[in-house]
Amino acid sequence: MADAGTKLTPQQKIEMARKAIEGTSRGEVNPEGFAREAVMRGSLMGEIKGRDAVVAALKKIPTMFEEFRQQPHAILADNDHVVALINLKVKSGGKTVEAQQVMVVHTNDQGQVTELWAMIEPEALKQIQKR
Repeated sequence: MADAGTKLTPQQKIEMARKAIEGTSRGEVNPEGFAREAVMRGSLMGEIKGRDAVVAALKKIPTMFEEFRQQPHAILADNDHVVALINLKVKSGGKTVEAQQVMVVHTNDQGQVTELWAMIEPEALKQIQKR
C-alpha cells in the first residue's frame, strides 16, 4: 500500500490488482488491500460489508470448489477505478465450468478497495450454482 499522502498511479493499481486476483485463487488475501469500510457485491456471495467480512469471504470462495482459478485477461485502471476481465475456471462435483468474470473496483488514493463488484456470466453462474 502507498503511504497516506501518496497517490498510486493507474499502472500501480493494475499491478496490485493482478497480484491480488492471482492470490485470491489460492485463498491468499491481504487485508491491507481493503479499506475498513469496504463493500463487496458478487454473483457467488451476495453483498458483504466491512474489511474483515470481505477478506473472510474472499478466502472462503476457493474452498467452496474442488478447483477455483481466476486468470486475469485484461486489467484497466484510472485514478478511481480498476476493471478486470478474468477467465474463470471452477470445478465442483466432477464438473468443470469455464466462464468470463468481470470485476469493477473503486479504490482510494492508496489503492485500497472501497467497493468491489464481481460478476460471472449468467449461464455459467447457473451451472456453478447447480453443484
